[in-house]
Amino acid sequence: MPKIQSFKLIKILAVAVSSLLLIACNSAQRVEPGLYVFENVNVIPMDRERVLRNQSVIVRDGRIQTIQPVGLDHPEGATVIEGSNRYLMPGLAEMHGHVPGDENPQYTEDVLFLYISNGVTLVRGMAGNPYHVELREKLASGELDGPTLYAAGPWLGPHNAGSEEQVRNTVREHHQIGFDLLKVGNLPAEQYPPMVEEAQRVGIPFGGHIPSRVPLEQALDAGQASIDHLDRYVEFLAAENVDLTETETGFFGSALVDHVDMDRLQEAVELTVEAGTWNVPTLSLVEHLASEEPAESMAEWPEMRYLPRDVIDNWVEAKRNFQEREYFQPEAARRLVQIRQDILMALHDGGAPIALGSDAPQFFNVPGFSIHHEMAMMVAAGMTPYEVLVTGTRNVAHYFDAEGEFGRVEPGYRADLILLEANPLDDIGLVRQRAGVMVRGQWFSEREIQDRLEEIGAR
Repeated sequence: MPKIQSFKLIKILAVAVSSLLLIACNSAQRVEPGLYVFENVNVIPMDRERVLRNQSVIVRDGRIQTIQPVGLDHPEGATVIEGSNRYLMPGLAEMHGHVPGDENPQYTEDVLFLYISNGVTLVRGMAGNPYHVELREKLASGELDGPTLYAAGPWLGPHNAGSEEQVRNTVREHHQIGFDLLKVGNLPAEQYPPMVEEAQRVGIPFGGHIPSRVPLEQALDAGQASIDHLDRYVEFLAAENVDLTETETGFFGSALVDHVDMDRLQEAVELTVEAGTWNVPTLSLVEHLASEEPAESMAEWPEMRYLPRDVIDNWVEAKRNFQEREYFQPEAARRLVQIRQDILMALHDGGAPIALGSDAPQFFNVPGFSIHHEMAMMVAAGMTPYEVLVTGTRNVAHYFDAEGEFGRVEPGYRADLILLEANPLDDIGLVRQRAGVMVRGQWFSEREIQDRLEEIGAR
C-alpha cells in the first residue's frame, strides 16, 4: 500500500477512535446525579403483605418517582441498580437508639454508619445531647452519612428535675433547644405531674421510661407518647399481689416474676389502646442479659469489633453482676423473658401501637446489628416477619405523623430503601442479606458498606 494511502487510513482510524471516545465521554457526562433505577426488582411496598414482582423503581432527588413494570422506558442518565431476583423494601427504624455527642466526631460518624450499614435509615435518638439538634440538620442536609435523626433531650432525673421549679425549667429549656422529645428517666414520682403539665403547655411530647413509683395507669392517663422497654407492665401485673411502695421491683420488674397475675394483662392492653400510647419493647435488652450464653462468648460476636473494647468489657461485667442477683437466677430470668413476650403479643393482638427498637448500644446491642436480634426475638415471641417489619417501617411513620413521607415503597415517599438478596417475608433473618442500602436517595452498595465496616473495625 502506498505511503499516502496508509497515512490516510491511519488518520481515518484516529478520527474514528476519537469520535468513539467523545461519545463515551458524553455518555458518561449524561449520568444524572440523584437519578437511579432499581431494574427488574421485586417490591415489598409494606402497604399490606404482598410482593410486586418484576418492577422498575425510579428514584430522583431523594424521592421515589415511579414504580412501573419492567420493560417500560426509564429516564436517560440514570444509574441502574440490578434488581433481578432481589427484593426492595423500606428502610428500618431504630426507635430507641443512642448516638454519641461531639466529644469524638470520628466515633459519632462510625456509629451513624453502623446504623445505615444494617438498613436502619431512621433513628429516634434517646441519649440526649444538645449537639444532636445540630447533628439532626447535618444528616438531613447530607453533610454527614447517616440515618434521619429524631433527637430526644437529656434524661430527666433528680439532677435536672428534682423539684417542681427545676422540672418546669428543664422542660422549657429542652423545648427551646429544639429537641423532638423529652426523655423520661428516673425523675422523682412527685415531679412527674408537673413535667406532664409543662410539656403539654409548651407542646413537646414525652416518652421513654416510667419513673419508679409512677404506676402504668398514671403514665397512660398522662398521654405519655411512648413506653420503652415495656416499662411498668410487669409491676402492673403484680400490683394486686404485692405492695409496690415497699417491695424491690428489680430490673424491669425482674424481682416480681413470682407475683404476676396474667389475668390482668387484658386490662393493661385495653388501657394502652385507649390511651394510644406506643410501646417500643426492646426485648433484646433483657434477653441478652437473661440468656444462658456466657458473656465472654457474646463479647466475641463478629459485630463487637466495631465498638471500643471498654464498652464490650462493661457489658460483660454487667451481665455477670445481673446473674449474681438473687432475683435474676436462670429460672426467674427465663420467666421474665416469657412474661415480656406474652405482654408484647397481647399488646400486638389487642391493637396497641408498637414500634421497633432495641436500645443500642446497650448490653451487647451494637448499633444497627442489634435491630436484627430484636426482630428475630419478636418473631420468636409469635409475630410473623411481615408484622415485625410493619413495626419498623409504616408504624414509625404513623408515630411521627408522617404518613406519605417514609415507611413504604410508593411514589412520592422518601427513598429510604433496602435491597435484599431474598424475600424477608419468608424469614426475618433474610433482612441481613443485603445488596445495598439507600438513605434519602444516596446509594451504598454492599461492597461499599463492607469496605467502610472494615475501616471502622480496624480503628
